[in-house]
Amino acid sequence: MQNLFGEEYADMPKKRKTDKERIAWENAFQRWSNKASQDGTSPLGCCGCGSICDYCTDNDKGRPCVRALNAKAREKHIEIDYSDKNFERWFNL
Repeated sequence: MQNLFGEEYADMPKKRKTDKERIAWENAFQRWSNKASQDGTSPLGCCGCGSICDYCTDNDKGRPCVRALNAKAREKHIEIDYSDKNFERWFNL
């Protein structure tokens, strides 16, 4: 394709449906884990409620449970099924 000046450029890939599904699932998972950790601990801190908490490190960026789950999935070579809404299963993976 060409821009307004006649220069060639490559098409940018469009967001896939799976990206939107993943983001929606991760947001729902973080909301669920925030509710699960409301036993006097901060939802932005390591709550110690699930096995993914071993992977919870830097919590000042937000969404610590999502980042911990993704770190564990990368290390253990686990593929997350974003259609599975059984968050407790993933929390205690």
